[in-house]
Amino acid sequence: MKIYIKLVGVIVLLFTLLGLLLSPVLLTSKVFAKGTASNVTISGIDVGSLAEEKIEPTLQKAVDEWKEQPLTIQDEDVTLTIHASNLSFNVAAVVSQYKTVTAKPWYAFWQKPKEVELTIPVTLSEAALKKIAGVSSWNQEAIVSQALAQAGGLLDHSVNAIVLERNMIENERLAFQLAEIPIEAKGTELIVSLMKEHILLSQEPYSLLQVIGEQSASANEIAINFIASTLYSAVLQTDIELLERHVHEKLPHYLQQGLDAKVNGAVNKDLRFVNTSNQAKKLKIAIEGQTLKVEIFAPTKEKEIMLHISQDNIVKPRIIYRYSDDLVAGQQRVDQEGQEGIRVEVYRSIVEDGSTNEQLISKDYYAPLNRIVTRSSKEPKMITTTTQITGKDTVDADLQIDLDDNGLADVEEPVIPNSQEAGPEIVYGYYDKGGNFVQTSP
Repeated sequence: MKIYIKLVGVIVLLFTLLGLLLSPVLLTSKVFAKGTASNVTISGIDVGSLAEEKIEPTLQKAVDEWKEQPLTIQDEDVTLTIHASNLSFNVAAVVSQYKTVTAKPWYAFWQKPKEVELTIPVTLSEAALKKIAGVSSWNQEAIVSQALAQAGGLLDHSVNAIVLERNMIENERLAFQLAEIPIEAKGTELIVSLMKEHILLSQEPYSLLQVIGEQSASANEIAINFIASTLYSAVLQTDIELLERHVHEKLPHYLQQGLDAKVNGAVNKDLRFVNTSNQAKKLKIAIEGQTLKVEIFAPTKEKEIMLHISQDNIVKPRIIYRYSDDLVAGQQRVDQEGQEGIRVEVYRSIVEDGSTNEQLISKDYYAPLNRIVTRSSKEPKMITTTTQITGKDTVDADLQIDLDDNGLADVEEPVIPNSQEAGPEIVYGYYDKGGNFVQTSP
């Protein structure tokens, strides 16, 4: 009986001691489950001292502040901007992970609070991934991993691109255009220095006025339009989509009809286009001697491009006469040679995988350049002569005029036009205010 009483006493004593020991442990376990006893940071934010219900709102506020700026990825040649709307932050997932890693069972009372560093999971949109993949010289996988790490940690918005091979983008030349720089062009070198190399990223528009900026005032109109025309002619040799282009009113002499472009910042006339393919292209512009060279490169040549220019109705120029008393009586001079007006249609054929897609690029009308002739305003001397009249009385006024002042009456001989050489039929006429062609030739 005594042994039994002693055994019960020992058991009671053990339970008492166990209760005393478990009380602080259970309290501590409850605290650890809330994370207040652990040193925990999420994306650089200390959440260990926060109440559990305040953690998610605090993180979401930090994410919203970080997304106020875009993410940029850049190397020496390319700068890619990823808008923050293309990044998705899963705050709820990291809060759930936080609860899991900070919870401590009651029996692990002997363990010290551990330090935990978590980052918010982030994903990139398909559009952003496609944009990064468009730069063929970049290591896409490494760049995406780095971008997600910086965004998830709410770190710097700038990512240094990892380049595979810098010359890879110049594997294939898609376009090549040479044009002699007009003598009248002033400031060509300065404008070309601003444009010499540019990466045409997928789906990113290119604006000539935006590239040259305020420096456009440093060159004259002829220089800027010459550069724009040469660039436009090169772009037509690729599958690049045109967004904006303006034609000259009168045909410039430095390029073929239909291949010119006119820009004017004062009236918002720009040359704009966009690379719609999945691969980036490289635009290179340089001056070699007195020639402007424009080239467009890509990693691979995916399509064959052909241009077709069709000439339509021809409009004959008018002759404008002016008068001046600086010229000798009967004398005249040509101040401006005439040039025929013409309507031109430009087509681009894109051949890919055996199928052809023909695009009408433009319908351009170049007004005729009128011939300007200045005549003397002085009256020639009149000569009195006796004219033998046979039959009816006739007087020819031309016989009474001495245009060359030699004392003899002049006779204007009719000019017999040369017969038209064999070739395409030329139709003469003009365009009325409604843009309709009015034929004047038979």
